[in-house]
Amino acid sequence: MLNSSSRQIIQQFIHSVVQSHEIATGLKKLTSHGQIVDYANSKGFSFAKADWDEFIRSDSESLSSQDKQSAHFDNTNHWSWAFRQVSSWRAMLMEGADQGSS
Repeated sequence: MLNSSSRQIIQQFIHSVVQSHEIATGLKKLTSHGQIVDYANSKGFSFAKADWDEFIRSDSESLSSQDKQSAHFDNTNHWSWAFRQVSSWRAMLMEGADQGSS
């Protein structure tokens, strides 16, 4: 179970991605959840991958089936992959940032 301290740090990281173009740009090259955790840690947001996995699972519980499909977008080499993993990051994607765009 995700403890409140880890949840708060993860939420701070997620918020920093929304607020900082520089931090958000760093997500574009990431292709795994482990890389997202490592990136967060490199930016001073220290949490474990198990905590991230639990947060992602919890975050996806309230999604519509269409949003779940978007979140589970398999093309990890597409620049938008990491942004699709968290609901508030998906909201940052402009229309057309889909599987066919590069």
